[in-house]
Amino acid sequence: MNNYQTQLFEAIWDGSDKAFNEHGLNIYRQNLVMNAERALSISYPTVVQLVGEEFFSLLVRDFIHYEKLSEGDWGMWGKTFPEWVEKNESLLIYPYISDCAKLDWLCHKAERDSNEQIKSEIEISNEKDLSLLSIRYCAGTSVLTSDYPIVDIYLAHQTENAPDRQNLMMQAKQKLSEGIGQNALIWRPHWRALVREVNTNESNWLIKTFEGHSISSALKTVSATFNFENWLHQSISDGLVTGFY
Repeated sequence: MNNYQTQLFEAIWDGSDKAFNEHGLNIYRQNLVMNAERALSISYPTVVQLVGEEFFSLLVRDFIHYEKLSEGDWGMWGKTFPEWVEKNESLLIYPYISDCAKLDWLCHKAERDSNEQIKSEIEISNEKDLSLLSIRYCAGTSVLTSDYPIVDIYLAHQTENAPDRQNLMMQAKQKLSEGIGQNALIWRPHWRALVREVNTNESNWLIKTFEGHSISSALKTVSATFNFENWLHQSISDGLVTGFY
């Protein structure tokens, strides 16, 4: 059965196969393209809005030959789309789109992550030195560093408020003209992924603590301007920090 499915997929992706009816393969191909477009539009909503639905459809039809579906899960198909976009000649004049795609994917992936991290908080006794512990973050937490204003672009395409969208796009255009990038923090305290900008100091802190460094150890690597107490209070309130270990 597995060999048959593999052979069928190869025939659909790569062309005709005498073992299968060509008319039937065409029907499969049409369904495949429709499913691919639907899947990628869910995973990469910002990119769809940036390039337009019609052009996005053309991109998908090329991309399906680059990353072939192998696991049968459309929800996790398309993880190489950002690197493919970065090399796509028709998008070279818009270099920020590949980083926007990376941010879309991290948000999509965060929303599919297990809830175990959210549920598994631990109690800390009063005798325990908090500085010696490491931080547990909520599901899907990650940082993306970019040379482009990806947070402003992302938030502009998330909001339905026209004035806010316009202001964010104006900010993004100004930063693009000045060569100003942004670091994006992605986390999922509930069912939906959230995104906000973090400065270099906080970005370095997050990366260190993601790696499991203790609070005390991580603090030695960031600037003295980083206020850990304020950050911790806000992060617990935002659902970013869920506990310690």
